[in-house]
Amino acid sequence: ASEGLLTTSGLGSCLGIAVYDPEHALGSLVHPMLPHRNGDESRPPERFVDSGIELVVGELLEAGADESELRAKLAGGAAVVDFGSDDESIGDRNVAAARETLAARGIDVLGEEVGGDRGRTVHVEARTGSVTVKRTDGVETEL
Repeated sequence: ASEGLLTTSGLGSCLGIAVYDPEHALGSLVHPMLPHRNGDESRPPERFVDSGIELVVGELLEAGADESELRAKLAGGAAVVDFGSDDESIGDRNVAAARETLAARGIDVLGEEVGGDRGRTVHVEARTGSVTVKRTDGVETEL
């Protein structure tokens, strides 16, 4: 949980997940690489979508956020490497894991800039939850 501007860059198949409470002006940004921790205690929880969301939600609640006020925005999840298969990309699996984990917590996703084949940089204004996404093709989106 933080105040100020939070930034993460180099989002390919990874996600930038902003979880925030606009009523209490508290926000967070997590940059997970893989969808599910699956009991992997050898790597940090923020490396995974499911445990990363749980980690930042816990920190927001400790900082005084109201769980019923939490909202989320997602960016990333691109298919930046083509493995030549028809399987769902790691980016798609990351987006699905984020949607599932957030829905299970009752957290609405209010904006997304996901998928495609372009990398992204994400800027989050922690107090308001305002998100700016810049893609490597020059397209900029406000969420």
